[in-house]
Amino acid sequence: MRLRGTWYIVPTPFAADGGLDLASLGRLVDAAVAWGVDGLTVMGVMAEPGALSADERAASLRTVFDAAAGRLPIAVGCSAAAITTTLELVSQARGLGACAAMVAAPPLLRNVDQLPYYFKGAAEGGLPLVIQDEPNATGVLIPVSILLAAATSSGSRTMKIEDPPTPAKIARLLGAAPDLDVFGGLGGVSALGELRRGACGTMTGFAYPEILRGVRELVEAGSLRDAGLMFDRYLPLIQFEAQQFVGLAIRKEVLRRRRIFTTQRTRGPVPTLDPTTLEELDDLFERLRMVPAPERFDPA
Repeated sequence: MRLRGTWYIVPTPFAADGGLDLASLGRLVDAAVAWGVDGLTVMGVMAEPGALSADERAASLRTVFDAAAGRLPIAVGCSAAAITTTLELVSQARGLGACAAMVAAPPLLRNVDQLPYYFKGAAEGGLPLVIQDEPNATGVLIPVSILLAAATSSGSRTMKIEDPPTPAKIARLLGAAPDLDVFGGLGGVSALGELRRGACGTMTGFAYPEILRGVRELVEAGSLRDAGLMFDRYLPLIQFEAQQFVGLAIRKEVLRRRRIFTTQRTRGPVPTLDPTTLEELDDLFERLRMVPAPERFDPA
């Protein structure tokens, strides 16, 4: 299958005591289906996979797949420092019924010429690959030429580009290989430009994927001005949620306000938000005239 459209990256909810909140995770899957996303990506960077034990990871994955019940295709993040670990994670994802494995470069890899061989090895796990170009998380800058070689060696036709400026890099990739399906990410902050340059969709955990879907559908219909107006209207919320360090906690707080999560807790450097940030979020929703709710939001 081809992966295209508005894909939602699933964050991991935690209870007030810091433990897994699997009930909220199941609610989020049901909500994402109702919001009209085209697929789910689990165990991406925003899921905090490095902060989960093996048992917690397995329980989270099982909850997502059980809740989805075949209603949406699911890609699983399988990035790791060693190819043996990556292959173990791919095997786990394949056993659950994943449609693809998303794999990034090993952290802090110095010789990017090794990447085509790494991704070829990852493809031996038996799932189609989504090659993730995410230097902020990996510390690895990958030239377009290496990404193209990695796609050829692994047989992958899908990439997720998060190396800014993403619209320009997506355009270079598609100019060299028009048959690729290339997603944008980075919280959706450059989604409009990415889509206008030929991206097949957006894959991010922004807590209002309905907005990103609306922008994409307008671009695909050729209504570029309307797409721009919609994107401009909600860009302050997209940017606020995409802030470094605090962005994940903001995302979870928005999901809490949408009555999906019970807490905003993370296991990262900012476990909870300060009162000033919460007040700023209040002001932002008021200016946008948005009332957070679990139902599907109409951005028009």
